[in-house]
Amino acid sequence: MKSIKKIIYNPLFKNNLSIGNKFFLIGILFLPSALPIGAFFLLLSLIISFLSTKDKLLKNKWNILFSISILGVILSSTYNTFISPPRALLEIDKSLVWINLFNWIPIFFAYLGFQQYLKSEKQIILFIKFLISGTMPVIASAIMQKYFNIYGPLETLFGTVVWFNYENFNVVPPFRVTGLFNNPNYLGIWLVICLPFSLAATKLKNNNFNQIIVYLINLLIVHFAVLTLSRNAILGIIISFLIVLDKKKLIYFSIFLFTSFLVFSYVLPAILDIEFAKIINFSPFERFSEIFSLNLNSNNPRLNIWKDTINLISQRPLWGWGAGTYPYASMYFLKPTIENYQHTHNLLFELAYSFGIPLTFLIGSTTTVMLLLGFKKIIYSYKVFSNNALYKPFLAAILIFLVTHMSDVTYFDGKISILFAVLLAGLKNIIDKKDDLYYKNTQS
Repeated sequence: MKSIKKIIYNPLFKNNLSIGNKFFLIGILFLPSALPIGAFFLLLSLIISFLSTKDKLLKNKWNILFSISILGVILSSTYNTFISPPRALLEIDKSLVWINLFNWIPIFFAYLGFQQYLKSEKQIILFIKFLISGTMPVIASAIMQKYFNIYGPLETLFGTVVWFNYENFNVVPPFRVTGLFNNPNYLGIWLVICLPFSLAATKLKNNNFNQIIVYLINLLIVHFAVLTLSRNAILGIIISFLIVLDKKKLIYFSIFLFTSFLVFSYVLPAILDIEFAKIINFSPFERFSEIFSLNLNSNNPRLNIWKDTINLISQRPLWGWGAGTYPYASMYFLKPTIENYQHTHNLLFELAYSFGIPLTFLIGSTTTVMLLLGFKKIIYSYKVFSNNALYKPFLAAILIFLVTHMSDVTYFDGKISILFAVLLAGLKNIIDKKDDLYYKNTQS
């Protein structure tokens, strides 16, 4: 550690954080398409951030609240493995609980460290550009899968980087686009979380050619988000449009997207000599009917999972059961009709099951208050942020993340959880800002 610190504080570097900022942007660029490479550079950026600002991090009220939450996670895990382990889990390896903390604790440290790289307008603009550039391989993988029949898994770097590109994802209805992700819901959430930022990019200073490229990227993001057949993806598109676009642009953009959707659904397949019926088995209008059919009856799998989860939470409401134990506890107590419950399909239920209701209330209420303060500052306080177009995407993206995680938990994909840490760090910086002048004077 001393050698790393010596390198970072080398007098050749006028600004220690500027090196970290470059590592951060490279990490964002590779995050969706090559997670090991992206995570490596993001880790370097975190090391620099902590060594440069370690004395300031815990002086902020939001950071303190989340620090208390992480302490609660550790105490809960200690209780569930050493003090009073659930009898349903006595025969499993207790290290499972601690190993699964890697889904939670690193994201907390990422949230702390990434704050240093999202303070100024210049930093945010660069983040937007690198996030959109990093999403281009995701779009390319979806194009390869959907229109050129290039299927995976495609592997490199000894199997550490995998593009899944499934030929036919095993769900009903079939032919859902997954791209390089291993699940269409993950692809949909990634795209719609990035959509607010790509919409905001249309308001940046671009020449005519770049502006056309930005609009095309927006079109492709919406197009493939719809082709995932994910209700949450559709909901994310709606949230993005309502928050990021002004009324006039919302109308124009909606007309443009609808027209483009018909082109991509009918004209393009005809040009490429692809029978549309073979691609998705039914028309776009039937697809929308399928997407919006909620099927809220007693046989709905998700409702059954939630009912069983509430039953488990009620048995250990204070400390939970331990991270990663849900499949074992559900099989022991519930003998579920749905084979292999892997998670609760609701982030609040997941937290309450794993760590208890008090900790869930602390994390949930803190995040909700941050979101409400963000709405107050970004949407209503125009005098505070004259260029609030840069800040709306953070608000929209976090709202999309939170709303969609009420019916699914895509958080367990490392790419999505790391991106959430970035978004939360950006929102924290925004609500802590005093005025526009501070933003413009902050150096990256």
